[in-house]
Amino acid sequence: MIKAVIFDLDDTLYDYKALERAAFECVGELVRERLGVSEEQCEEAFMRARLATKQKLGETATSHSRMLYFQKTLEYLDIRPLYLALEMYETYWGFFLDNMTLYPGVRELLEALHEKYIRIGVCTDLLAHIQHRKLRRLGMMDDVDCLVTSEEAGVEKPAPGIFKLCLEKLRLPAAAVCFVGDNLERDVKGAMAAGLQAVWFHPGVSQEETAQDGIKAVSDYKELYELLSRDIEGGL
Repeated sequence: MIKAVIFDLDDTLYDYKALERAAFECVGELVRERLGVSEEQCEEAFMRARLATKQKLGETATSHSRMLYFQKTLEYLDIRPLYLALEMYETYWGFFLDNMTLYPGVRELLEALHEKYIRIGVCTDLLAHIQHRKLRRLGMMDDVDCLVTSEEAGVEKPAPGIFKLCLEKLRLPAAAVCFVGDNLERDVKGAMAAGLQAVWFHPGVSQEETAQDGIKAVSDYKELYELLSRDIEGGL
């Protein structure tokens, strides 16, 4: 029986991709207005900056740093980085955090899990500081019993070490924990390889279309609620 549910954060509890696109557009508008560069120049410099950062830092939490992306963007545009990098960073995260909302059904599921004394964890790649800010903005500060970031774990999903740290914090065996995430390889297969149960959260696609290799899949939180109910003593 499940005694804890661990959620991935980005694109599992809220729509990360849509916010990321919109936040980057806000930054692009700022750069074009302040520096007079074209949209093509700005986009090319940013893509170079992100690629260079990821290549240099590899599979680490710091490789996701927007501050590094923006600093290097200005360097590629031949602009002193201190001139605008911090403002770009604050513009990005200001828009992002101001517009975050949980997916429909998340709050209802969290309350149902609380009522059954099922512990709740969040396991996420990225830096701890910004993930704390996201969870606060989503109104989840009183919901989460266990938070693990790749910055803290020293490895990113699907490395077993990040899942092991979650289990250590929850003080539960792997078989009693279910991981819910949107990324099949990193979240679902990574969790299963570490011995956890897992559910693939894949919005807009039915279980029949996505289930493979014994993997459980849901397209929304109503389906997830029903699925977890079958694995929790007494249901939800």
